[in-house]
Amino acid sequence: MIRFVVVDDHPAIAAAISAAIDGRVDLALVGTAATAGEAVAVVARERPDVVVCDLWLDGQPGGLDVLARLVGSPAPPHVLVLSGFDQPSFLRAAFEGGASGYLSKASPVEAILDAILAVGRGETRFPDVTLRALRDAPRRPSDRELAAIRLLARGASNDEIAVGLGISIKTVESHLRRLFGRYGVLSRTELAMLAVREGWLGLEP
Repeated sequence: MIRFVVVDDHPAIAAAISAAIDGRVDLALVGTAATAGEAVAVVARERPDVVVCDLWLDGQPGGLDVLARLVGSPAPPHVLVLSGFDQPSFLRAAFEGGASGYLSKASPVEAILDAILAVGRGETRFPDVTLRALRDAPRRPSDRELAAIRLLARGASNDEIAVGLGISIKTVESHLRRLFGRYGVLSRTELAMLAVREGWLGLEP
């Protein structure tokens, strides 16, 4: 039997999966969590074989934090990322972070259950575009860089970004020069548009 935990801030996801495995003897849902902190605690307590984890928790990419903490733990569970985001950069981040699979929330429940069983057996489940995504997808910015981009996208000046992040203006300028060079953009507007297109800003308005 594969014992698994669902980490998602939308209760309907866990409810749908729970209903779908009713009566099955090969799968057991042993815990749920809605935040990164809850996830780590539930996994430590239940020691599941698989963790099904959303990327975005409370409007932030908390799933990547959960992935990093679980993969780096002793006897880590297999992590299956279940996400509403299909941008290649997120797939790349999950793959490079040590996830065993990546599945869209639009997938049928049976496909999700099949993926849980597969990663529980030590297999991987990634979309066919994985290799292309790893080659072509822009690498996701660091959390500090994302905080700067988020303020930039709201129209903040370098001075305002510096105040908002508690860093110097020179550090802001260094961040932006590095980001412009890394992503091949020539303006603040292009950088903000890239961040929106790649889904880096999440559910923020």
